[in-house]
Amino acid sequence: MGAAIYIVPERPLPGVDDFVNGKAIAKVDEIELEELCKSLKVTSIWAFVSQNADEFMEFLDADDETGDLLTEAWFEAEDGLKTVRALHGHLVTHPGSLANGSALIDDLQDYEWVLSALAEQDIKWHFAVDC
Repeated sequence: MGAAIYIVPERPLPGVDDFVNGKAIAKVDEIELEELCKSLKVTSIWAFVSQNADEFMEFLDADDETGDLLTEAWFEAEDGLKTVRALHGHLVTHPGSLANGSALIDDLQDYEWVLSALAEQDIKWHFAVDC
């Protein structure tokens, strides 16, 4: 199946399917993507990753005391849109700047669509990783 990076809204998004594939982004070299975000002067995709503490602890098979240290973070949709739009615009004109850059464009377009809907309804969000 493979890893995927998907959007988690803070509350349900009425009338909108918030599903995104997110598999192409999950396959990107983290350091390369981080460096590209720096060069574009936007927040890294990885900075928006958070996880529900209970789900994360279940994934790690860890005890509840460790889970108390984790806090699920939520972000403004507009902040995510800045990153997603900058990466999308860059990869459309420079698809070779990241390995598999042209495959990322579809994920970025899906992210932009969902984040735009979240911004319209003032709903916070974060990315989560499904392995």
